Amino acid sequence: MSFQLKIFSWFFSLVLLFSTSLTAQQTQLEDNSTRMKKSEVLLEKGKAKKQKTHFDRDLKIGWDVSNLLIGAISPKRHGLDFSIDYTIKENFYGIIEIGQNSFEQKSEVMDYYSDGQYFRLGFDSDMRKNEKDKSRDMFYLGARYAFATFEQRIENYQISSSYWPTITQSEISFRNQAHWIEAISGFKVEILKNMYLGLGLRFKFLIYQAGNEIKPAPFIPGYGKTGGALVMGINYNMYFNLPINYSKKTPKNAK
Repeated sequence: MSFQLKIFSWFFSLVLLFSTSLTAQQTQLEDNSTRMKKSEVLLEKGKAKKQKTHFDRDLKIGWDVSNLLIGAISPKRHGLDFSIDYTIKENFYGIIEIGQNSFEQKSEVMDYYSDGQYFRLGFDSDMRKNEKDKSRDMFYLGARYAFATFEQRIENYQISSSYWPTITQSEISFRNQAHWIEAISGFKVEILKNMYLGLGLRFKFLIYQAGNEIKPAPFIPGYGKTGGALVMGINYNMYFNLPINYSKKTPKNAK
């Protein structure tokens, strides 16, 4: 009987030792798992602090390359055109455009020159409103009010008559102003990060011109040649987006 008790006590001791060992191992595993979870949370918090939150605000500075191309093709016309557009609200942009144009045309009876500055103010509305499309390209419709102040000059102006000798006037100059509106359609494509190319079509309607007796002026800076009530123009632009629409910020759920 005592022998059986000894065997039972040994068996009970082995079972107790084995269960204690399992409990210790399980506790250690749980502690390791808890440490790993805490490490993952800390790592995720560290990553979250480095994330960049996108703000729907763009500030683009543009240059109309078409003036440079026209000047290379036709030495009669030269100019510069710059623009600034800013996101007022989603898919809606305020635009300011400024520029300078000069034009000359020589003939047997006179030499005509036009030179001045112009200013445009308006808006563009992005028609691509697909939320699934995360690209920053845009197809837009827009409108502009435009104003120009310029000088017209006529040199070597000749008046011929069958009764009187030919009279040559050395120079006549006039100061002018012109107002018009524009309807615009075009697109902008991001070719590199913060770099865009754009193509636009403009329909221009002359409203008012003041300053001299030559109405309409043969050439108005920013408007072009005045051949009728409607003038169509094409612009090829390059844009650079200033990266003010990104900011390092920690999301609320990462705190």
